Amino acid sequence: MHPGPTLTVNLAALTANYQLLKQRFSGDQCAAVVKANAYGLGVAPVAQALWQAGCRCFFVATLEEGVELRAVLPEALIYVFHGPYPGQEPAFPAHRLMPVINSPAQLARWPEPAPFALHVDTGMNRLGFTLTELEAARPQLLSRNLGMLLSHLSCANEPEHRKNARQLARFRAATAMLPDVPASLCNSSGIFLNRHFHFHLARPGCALYGINPTSGTDPMQNVATLTAPILQIRTMEETGSVGYGATFRAAKGSRIAIAQLGYADGLLRALSNQGAAFIAGARVPIAGRVSMDMVALDVTGLPEQNLAQADTAEFINARQTVNDVARAAGSIGYEIFTRLGHRVRRIYHG
Repeated sequence: MHPGPTLTVNLAALTANYQLLKQRFSGDQCAAVVKANAYGLGVAPVAQALWQAGCRCFFVATLEEGVELRAVLPEALIYVFHGPYPGQEPAFPAHRLMPVINSPAQLARWPEPAPFALHVDTGMNRLGFTLTELEAARPQLLSRNLGMLLSHLSCANEPEHRKNARQLARFRAATAMLPDVPASLCNSSGIFLNRHFHFHLARPGCALYGINPTSGTDPMQNVATLTAPILQIRTMEETGSVGYGATFRAAKGSRIAIAQLGYADGLLRALSNQGAAFIAGARVPIAGRVSMDMVALDVTGLPEQNLAQADTAEFINARQTVNDVARAAGSIGYEIFTRLGHRVRRIYHG
């Protein structure tokens, strides 16, 4: 059976990234965000590796993700960002999941004795209580089993962005209303802001997986390698075009390698004529449009002896990280990883 495209995840690099984030964080606890199948890398092996590295607190987006993670980590503290939809409330204590309550309506539905966290919006204008709603709910919250107050930074990857200071001020106003409740503000990028943003608990996600959380040199280790088998190498018998739309012209004698990776597997079409891969250690450009199942690579400059031994192309590696691929696609590393489909086999080492 042909192996197809493969994402190789280095769990040692993953846990090294966790330890670096933990060292940089000045608060009490460093959690891990493993929503969306651990950003596409595979929640079970990723979460188990992080647990073995000392992480005891995890965040997911939905109830379904929480139930899946609970089966993997029976003893972990698991927060669910979206909280319960109407009717889901009994499932949270049944699976020992901690909901993040995002609105007065969710709070009204949540049973009195059960513990919960609460999200206050400080300027992202996505989920969460407004400060006005928080003030109105304060008398009730003081008598409820509130275990965590959290918010989310919208521009933490830009250290000088003025929104950071505004959100910090609003979060401090929120914590002043509930001074005895542990607080959490910073994500991956927030850890690299000054310590005023740290509070009690950090919630890194992207940085764990090697996505650069800063605006400067990447401090994280590369965690994943994406490879695809080479199906064929052809020599152009005459000058002509390659792929759909005839957007790439190849001269007579050009060599074109066809790799088994396409947009159905998560290789963004935005990389058409923009991205690159590595074959036999050499960088080769994407030639033409990315197809559903395949992509063409211009290997004209590679020595024949190198091509003769090459059977795979590397699209993410230590020399071309997920950050580089995202930059070429005009996207972000989060999208590159989470788009990787079910045909991409995940294997783990380290």
